[in-house]
Amino acid sequence: MTPEAAIEAAEMVELEARYRDQVAREAANAAYERGRTDGYLQAVADVKAAQHGIVRDAELETRRWGPGGREHFADPRPGDFLGRGAREPELEPKAEREASL
Repeated sequence: MTPEAAIEAAEMVELEARYRDQVAREAANAAYERGRTDGYLQAVADVKAAQHGIVRDAELETRRWGPGGREHFADPRPGDFLGRGAREPELEPKAEREASL
């Protein structure tokens, strides 16, 4: 091999190494952007799912404890069974009714 051929071969190796480095950089940048985009879309989907879960949890709490929530679960409701022989509570006490006559 002549010195000129060796120099030319070394330059070709150097050009090929630069080319491969450039291709690797471009591939890495494309993969990074693709991963970033996919991650962003996944995060948006997670937030939407969490919001749906919050709404679903609120609906479950209403079904479980009633309209007043847990604090008013044991409060009497219209149509509750008052027991045998019990009457509906009077709206106006007898003393006030008699005083108005």
